[in-house]
Amino acid sequence: MLMGNFSTEKVDGEMVDAIDFMVERLESLSQPELASRLTMNCVSSYVQPHKMGSVPVTIIDVFDEYALSNVVREEMYKCYPNAKLAHLKSGGNFPYLSRSAEVNLHLQIHLRQFEETEYAASNRTEPIPDTVVT
Repeated sequence: MLMGNFSTEKVDGEMVDAIDFMVERLESLSQPELASRLTMNCVSSYVQPHKMGSVPVTIIDVFDEYALSNVVREEMYKCYPNAKLAHLKSGGNFPYLSRSAEVNLHLQIHLRQFEETEYAASNRTEPIPDTVVT
């Protein structure tokens, strides 16, 4: 019911697969799990952007149709004026599924600024070799 309105007619196979996957995941939720997620999604909350001024932010956005309205998109841009913008030509509502390689690339670029800091995602000190020797 929740995801039945997502169009799969004018999108590529990866986007169709992403929609199908999300529908399957939603259908697997119990009624209490679904109710709690819907409640969290509908609760009015607001991040105070002025308190996030020193936090590096990257906004990953898509140029095609998706569930957020342009008003919400523009408001987000206003809230984070110093954010880096990463645009994907397409990806629909679930670009992290349908365009995972591109999203991962943007995440890696965003996280590079934290390498060799206390905020690093890993404590790796040596580069990962191209091949594994066994």
